[in-house]
Amino acid sequence: MEVKLATGVNAFINPTEKFKTVIIEYKFRSLYDPKKATARTLLRNVLITNTKKHSTQKEMDQQMSWLYGASLSSNSQRIGKQHIVTVSLKIVNDKFIGGDDSLLEQAFAFLNEVVFSPNIEDGQFHSSTFSREKQNLKNQFQSLEDNKTRYASVKLNEMLFEGTDQAYLGMGDEKFLDEMTPASLFVDYTEMIEKNQIDILVSGDVDSNRVKDSLEQLQLKEREKKTEGVFVSSTTKELVNEKEEISVVNQATLMLGFSSPAYYMEKEYFASMVFNGLFGGFPHSKLFQNVREKASLAYSTSSFIDFLRGTMVVYTGIESTKKQEVEEIVLKQLEDMRAGDFIDELIVQTKDMLINQFMQNDDHQSASLSKVYMNRLTTGRDIKDEEWISSLQSVTKAEIIEVANQMKLQATFFLKGEQVDA
Repeated sequence: MEVKLATGVNAFINPTEKFKTVIIEYKFRSLYDPKKATARTLLRNVLITNTKKHSTQKEMDQQMSWLYGASLSSNSQRIGKQHIVTVSLKIVNDKFIGGDDSLLEQAFAFLNEVVFSPNIEDGQFHSSTFSREKQNLKNQFQSLEDNKTRYASVKLNEMLFEGTDQAYLGMGDEKFLDEMTPASLFVDYTEMIEKNQIDILVSGDVDSNRVKDSLEQLQLKEREKKTEGVFVSSTTKELVNEKEEISVVNQATLMLGFSSPAYYMEKEYFASMVFNGLFGGFPHSKLFQNVREKASLAYSTSSFIDFLRGTMVVYTGIESTKKQEVEEIVLKQLEDMRAGDFIDELIVQTKDMLINQFMQNDDHQSASLSKVYMNRLTTGRDIKDEEWISSLQSVTKAEIIEVANQMKLQATFFLKGEQVDA
């Protein structure tokens, strides 16, 4: 059920009797910009730390205890061309606590306080809260290099989207953090509250009229409705960009980045899902069976398709001396896919595993709600499970081969151990 609260402000109520909890999410949507994304990542951390009324973490915790153990969280993420800040509250459904049938309204009131009544003093965020969260975020940026796989993934992303904003992380970049102040963050906050498109999602066994009554009290301003799409398209390059670095590592990481034809729910989407399952997505895939198990050239290997930005990434954890062999055997697996070297039984197995994964999402309330939102954001409509499953089941071997033919290697990044040059 969709409720339009104002131009650019919509609520989606997803009624379900499957869960005993209720999730309320406020999502603020804007076009991705790395500098703004950095500010908004800091902002989402500051917002859930305290409010004007509950100015300490202890008071926030006490308030959530009064709400029968409510759980407050926030997130900032890039979804293709869009950047979204989410502030979320999860509460038990008041049908199950007895004697208090106003918990939903109290939850909305608290979440509204967190989002719309932050700890502001003289036109800027509370100074010590800002400084602490800024340092925490700086530490988070600096810790990225400690996770070598994550670091290699970041470097490959920089190469795949070189020269564009997409080369930055979804959470932004540390270099934009230093110039931020409590006052500048308040400017970013004001812009987000007054100008961003707002999507409000509610999941649970709730009375829609109670939800609408709570939301209508917000009286949010009209704002310009964004028409920019979500998907990122790039020009495929003929030359492969190759880089390598040396680091102190227990095992080397080789990552290969490809351009992909597949975008969420578009023409090649379902065939690409089956392709990825056969190529590197599952334990029965070519990468796992041939690179890891038979050739013993990788400690681990997998592939992943980004259906919002038109890329596929192959990850391998290997010995530093095996780089050339691993790259050759990975590309051989892709050539085998292009030649149709996979049997029908594996196609059936892959489809069954994908359907099982898809249905398992509905066992988790947050994942189920994310699925609803992703469909709305990318296609503008709800997609029935039956439609999704039928589309997947209809994928043919020829369509899988066609996807394989369109995967083009664009970049490789190799993070190798110091012992290679010792």
